[in-house]
Amino acid sequence: MHGITLVASRVCIHITTLAVLLTTASQCFAQDSKDLIAAKRGDSSAQVRVAYYYRDQRSDNKTALLWFSKAAGLGDMEAVDNLGWMREHGMAVPRDEAKAQALYRKSAEGGNPGGQVNLARCLCEGIGGEKDVKEALKWAAASFHSDKDRRAPGTLINVLLDQADLRPHEKLIADLGAVNDSAILTKVARIYYEGIGRLPKNPAKVAMYFMRARQHGFGEDMCDAMQIERLAARRKVPGVFVYMPTQHLDQGYNMCAPTAAAMALQFYLCQPVDPYAIKANSTGATEPGTGTAWDCMLHGIKAVSGRTWVFRSWPNNDAGFEKGLPVLLGELDAGHVALIDLGPHTVVLVGYDSKRRVVYIQNPAYSWPGIHTVSYDKLKEKWHSPWHVTTTKGVEARPVLLTGDSAG
Repeated sequence: MHGITLVASRVCIHITTLAVLLTTASQCFAQDSKDLIAAKRGDSSAQVRVAYYYRDQRSDNKTALLWFSKAAGLGDMEAVDNLGWMREHGMAVPRDEAKAQALYRKSAEGGNPGGQVNLARCLCEGIGGEKDVKEALKWAAASFHSDKDRRAPGTLINVLLDQADLRPHEKLIADLGAVNDSAILTKVARIYYEGIGRLPKNPAKVAMYFMRARQHGFGEDMCDAMQIERLAARRKVPGVFVYMPTQHLDQGYNMCAPTAAAMALQFYLCQPVDPYAIKANSTGATEPGTGTAWDCMLHGIKAVSGRTWVFRSWPNNDAGFEKGLPVLLGELDAGHVALIDLGPHTVVLVGYDSKRRVVYIQNPAYSWPGIHTVSYDKLKEKWHSPWHVTTTKGVEARPVLLTGDSAG
């Protein structure tokens, strides 16, 4: 049947190909067989569940795309949202942010909270079109009030942080301040700490929201805004105490290394740096979410900043830690931040306190302000995690990336 095509939310799939692929998929489907039976009978909700299984558990984006497309063709707005996500990230289809935003809008207007969240994010960040923070707020608030998408509070607070005037939205901010999530609460505190959106700074509210954050996941190792102020005010004493303030950035999925690099570059360049530009200009895998080898990232850093950074590593054992730690602390004494790995996660080393035997970490995986302490003992434990890159020729090592500002 050549020339007969099924069109579902801008994704075109040949009917005969679709039938063959879905038959093949059914032969290896390992989830609840009731879902597959219902999906084959045309139950769009079951089709969406099958699609999630293939995308998220089997990393089979092609089969997931087929099931999402069938469900979208039946008018399922959750499926339309997921087609947008796959289009935005180039998963089994060519990446196209404009088409992704159009799919998110269709899903949002159809009442799907996930589509509303994604449309708000696109409008806030200028993904697939011009930024429109006012409309972004409309959709973020709609999803938040539906209380059906766990990402809604995080999206809403990020949209609020981008508004020019928050004075009409204090009730919405207060509603977010009632969410029992430390990442949300610290960002609400940020509004009143920095006086964002023409709201006056309010130290009492800052303290209150950080206190609530402590009750809901903001650990004892985390530094609140007031503690960071005190650290920044302390006198630097080489060999004893160093702390260097850096601007915090939230990482995207699997984007810790480029985001940590961007924060470190901002420290030196005193201007914003886009971690996604670092990723795009790295060698190897350049798509967001694919993970970044450090030696590959050196190329991205050079392309974005013009700076040549130095890669160093030590053996991932006690002897390697004892040799490497003094070098790291010496770099901090010299006024140079460094990227290090805590296990498989990349962070920025921004200070230390030898009396407390801790280092200060700027962590892109944590919400603002993102500073926490790691004891020397814990750092030594993390140093033992296996890791290697091509520059170490396959040898398990604990890598440290130092900027070109370091002393060779």
